[in-house]
Amino acid sequence: MLDEVLRHVLTTVEGAQCVVLAGVDGVVVAAAVAEGGPAPDVVAASLADLFRRVGQAHLDAGLLAPQEFTSGRGRAQAALLAVNAQYVLVAIQDGKGSLGRTRFELKKAAAALQTELA
Repeated sequence: MLDEVLRHVLTTVEGAQCVVLAGVDGVVVAAAVAEGGPAPDVVAASLADLFRRVGQAHLDAGLLAPQEFTSGRGRAQAALLAVNAQYVLVAIQDGKGSLGRTRFELKKAAAALQTELA
């Protein structure tokens, strides 16, 4: 089921290059990658760590930890969404598609994965 959900996001989001479900420690649980897309293990390790650090920065500032985080420029964008306290979804896109659509599809994927990851 994990692979099906990630493949759905990959094929639904225009310009999606890689969709990864990772532990907050950066270890890949499942991934779907387009031809020529980035290595899921590098994406997971790098961006899960960034998400954790952004969360800590929010807490240090007296804010709640973020549920989602986006970054990028031009032809390379990343969207991250916490599925729960242990897992994060990461989508990398080439900038041709809508970042809003990417976020929407990640939210749907997170909801579909909730029971699987409980």
